[in-house]
Amino acid sequence: MALNLRHQTPAQFAARFRARFKSASKAEACRLAARVLDHLEAGDFTDLQLRNAFGLTAGQWTTLKAKLTTMRTNHNAVQAAVGE
Repeated sequence: MALNLRHQTPAQFAARFRARFKSASKAEACRLAARVLDHLEAGDFTDLQLRNAFGLTAGQWTTLKAKLTTMRTNHNAVQAAVGE
């Protein structure tokens, strides 16, 4: 899921993501966490770009990234859930 950014830099995209994530609630926050981690793993962003967008230290980013990972896991579990 590679990003093809034509009208903004990855840093600008990360800053816009930060603003949207900050105001997101519950399910939307989990969906955004899944999306940003997917982009991070695809190499579209670096940890440093996201850390700077969130204005965090290295330790704070590590803590937030762990929370984002938990949110993505929960989001994926809900998406995969089916009734019986």
